[in-house]
Amino acid sequence: MLLGIFGLILVGCKDNSKNKNTTDDDSSSKTETKNDAYATIQMDDGSTIEMKISKQKGGLGSPTKFSANMTDYKLMVMLKLINSEPIKNKTYKNSGVSLTIASVNKKSALDEMYRSWHFKSADGKEGQAKITFISISKTHAEGTFTGTLYSKSHRKVTIEGKFMTKRKNR
Repeated sequence: MLLGIFGLILVGCKDNSKNKNTTDDDSSSKTETKNDAYATIQMDDGSTIEMKISKQKGGLGSPTKFSANMTDYKLMVMLKLINSEPIKNKTYKNSGVSLTIASVNKKSALDEMYRSWHFKSADGKEGQAKITFISISKTHAEGTFTGTLYSKSHRKVTIEGKFMTKRKNR
């Protein structure tokens, strides 16, 4: 019985990465779910990974902190913002903003962790991160994110996406 369930899970996991020689138009390459969340990752070799976000958690735990983890069960995108004032519907860049992409399982197209902070390019260039809040209410936070991230071996990816998380219960 357990082997049957495990087999169904494996069959349901489909590789969403594209070869580096694809010619998709960026404007139509976003994969959106019914909650409108997605992440598109552009690798330094020219390939693109489109995440179909199947699970999100996190949110606004306090007026000045935001975190969200989004996954397609192969990759995880982690967003974090620590601000000195209450978070509002606006764009936050670099200071206090961090983006991380990590592999959840071995079938992922990424073999390293990428961060907008901590890791740098070979010439010492730091990554960049931006989170824009579109809507913040008593129940949810919704917005977009973009960034340039580096791995420990100085490889570069760019990412863009959209999130919608429920506010944490206190």
